[in-house]
Amino acid sequence: MRKKLATDNSLFKIGLNIRQARRKRELTLSDLAQHTGLSKGLLSKIENFRTLPSLPVLAAIARSLNLKLENLVEGIGVAAKTAGQFVGVADRLPFKREKARGFHYAALIAQTLGNIGFESVVLTLKPGAKREPVSTDGHEFIFMLKGEVMFRVGSEAIKLSKGDAYYFDGRLPHTPQNLTNSSAELLAIYLLKQNNPKGNHED
Repeated sequence: MRKKLATDNSLFKIGLNIRQARRKRELTLSDLAQHTGLSKGLLSKIENFRTLPSLPVLAAIARSLNLKLENLVEGIGVAAKTAGQFVGVADRLPFKREKARGFHYAALIAQTLGNIGFESVVLTLKPGAKREPVSTDGHEFIFMLKGEVMFRVGSEAIKLSKGDAYYFDGRLPHTPQNLTNSSAELLAIYLLKQNNPKGNHED
């Protein structure tokens, strides 16, 4: 019997907790940006796990949402007590990102490695799935598990099929599109850089 090892999806949970607390208080991203002094684009990236938030940034968000900082960062950076981490299919954490039609995300493992964030997700793209291009504060690695997608990065477009791999600078606007009649599935790995608290970039 395979031993189930400890998992840590806290990097994903930070974004989910912030989004949930913001919506509970009926605040928009623009409202939170005004309260914190942070850009709307940066807040969007944090909620959508597209950047690694620094402690000063998280502290500003926590204050504006009347949350304790420790509630947002609990478990972050704590070394695992086991030799590794195992995530079974039933343990995947479903989540949503931005306004994307036909995009279904499932979180695998997320860890902080110094000032670098490691995130891994499985993305299922339904037929006709599309969204506006987005940017991520780091680099991305894509491995196609099933189907076919057209991946657009900047002004380039590349067709990816089962077994293909693709690595790119996530700071460039990018988006995958499923132009076929069948679902596609890919593994996405993100290496995120810690954001600049004074960053003023927009998604």
